[in-house]
Amino acid sequence: MSWRDAVPPALRMLLQRDDHVDPHLELLRLGADNPDVAAEDITVTLVLDGALVTGTVVSTEAWERLHLGQLGDQDYGLRRVVREALVHLDDAAEKGRRRREPDRRFLHLRDVTYRSGRAAHTLPVWRGPVAAVSGWTLGEPDKG
Repeated sequence: MSWRDAVPPALRMLLQRDDHVDPHLELLRLGADNPDVAAEDITVTLVLDGALVTGTVVSTEAWERLHLGQLGDQDYGLRRVVREALVHLDDAAEKGRRRREPDRRFLHLRDVTYRSGRAAHTLPVWRGPVAAVSGWTLGEPDKG
């Protein structure tokens, strides 16, 4: 899909009247999952249940790679099972049997800082439901 092919879904997002989806946040997710849009290095801060989650938006595919790396650090056997399942899905998609679509319910971030009260924790990757986001902004909070 070229960036031009991404315009109609973007327009649908902006024009829809779905109370459960923020069209502008969905555009960020769509841009990260479309390689021709080149939405890279976009930092966002999300508000979830009063906590702030700040990180760089990444595609589902990039998150899966990072997640598999973390899984391998914990359990090599489980990593092999998940990797084999993903390879199987990718092979099926290449043969036209099944197309793997990104799961629109989730947003994926890397290089994450989670802030709740005065506590701040860093995480390599994060996956969270878009529906849980009650507010967001581009960028990150000031340190001061």
